[in-house]
Amino acid sequence: MPLDDGYGVLSGTLESWYCDHDGSDRKYYHCNMRVKARGRQYRCPVDLDSKQLSDGLQWRVVDPVHSLPLPLRHIADGWHFLESRPGSGALDYYRSSELQPSPECVHAAAGEPEDGSVDTQEHCPPWKSGSGTDAFDDLEPLLNQCVRIMVFGEPFRTGRGVHNIHQNQGDPLRSRWRAENGPWQDGAVLVMRDNGSIAAFLCKFKTQHFFPPVSA
Repeated sequence: MPLDDGYGVLSGTLESWYCDHDGSDRKYYHCNMRVKARGRQYRCPVDLDSKQLSDGLQWRVVDPVHSLPLPLRHIADGWHFLESRPGSGALDYYRSSELQPSPECVHAAAGEPEDGSVDTQEHCPPWKSGSGTDAFDDLEPLLNQCVRIMVFGEPFRTGRGVHNIHQNQGDPLRSRWRAENGPWQDGAVLVMRDNGSIAAFLCKFKTQHFFPPVSA
């Protein structure tokens, strides 16, 4: 089933960000990004907390993203709904070719580097596990380098913003979020740098299943 309020991408300029955690176990840890697009400001909270486990977050930085999906290459600033299917510009952590390990990484992970030059830790980073602050340590440098940003997820029902900026599939059978699970609707933060390179921050909760092949 799709996300209740649809799925899409916000393209714009990152103006600022802040974390709203006050140390309370009752509040979730978010990195709130403020994105400006066509004269309007959007709030985009990245959920970096799991109430079930102290190290219940998993994340991965894809750097570089070698190319954008074709429908996104000349996308204008603003919010755009995307169909949850291949070729629409929608992202899927396990099906989008742009987010998959390169052939060099696959060979290196199998112990068969083609020329011995691939550093798997630097160029083929696995999924990491840890706390929200650990994840933010990897997200913040990308935000510092950002000249343009794309935020994938679900639009706010009220007001301007994007949430569910994380994996939106693989929840346990009895999870209250299971009904909104589906392929081709994963949230992500894509950062464009002034040198033209692109990086992506992907995150999920430990309770959500991986879909093979994946390195964890």
